[in-house]
Amino acid sequence: MKKTIIYTSFTILSIFGILSYFTSCKPNPCVTRAVECKNGGACYDGECQCAAGYEGDSCQYRVNEKYNSYFACIRTRLTNGTLVDDNDDTLRVKALNDRFSIQFYSVRDSLYDVVNATVNGNYVTIPNQTRSQGTFTASYTGSGSLNSGVLTITLFKSWNNGGPMTSKTTYVGYKYQ
Repeated sequence: MKKTIIYTSFTILSIFGILSYFTSCKPNPCVTRAVECKNGGACYDGECQCAAGYEGDSCQYRVNEKYNSYFACIRTRLTNGTLVDDNDDTLRVKALNDRFSIQFYSVRDSLYDVVNATVNGNYVTIPNQTRSQGTFTASYTGSGSLNSGVLTITLFKSWNNGGPMTSKTTYVGYKYQ
């Protein structure tokens, strides 16, 4: 009888010890660090996981806000395959009211080349679009990126000027400080 009581007591204590070990309280780093995620972000292991279109330690920034600036660029333009332009320029990029849209234009060529684009993190997509200014109509498409503070945009343009014309313009530059 004593052996049974000893074995039963030992078994109960062992089970209690094992359960205590595996179910012990571990502090939640989201609570202990008082992490507050904004704009639909959620905290996991003390870090905010941001909803699409937001970034930052607390998901406080829209992804398009980092593009909102003037960029000092080198512009290279090929028209119908021939280099016609290779000099400095200023590219104005505006973050629009949603999280993903931007609009940009060359300060030098702003009369015609105002282009809409979308951003996804550091990548820029310029969907096919047509712009008209008076009797002049042009179509645009392209892509780009913003990496380590360097903006790169490649813009393809087509229009008719007594015959089909195409150009490829590349902008590479840094934000004005």
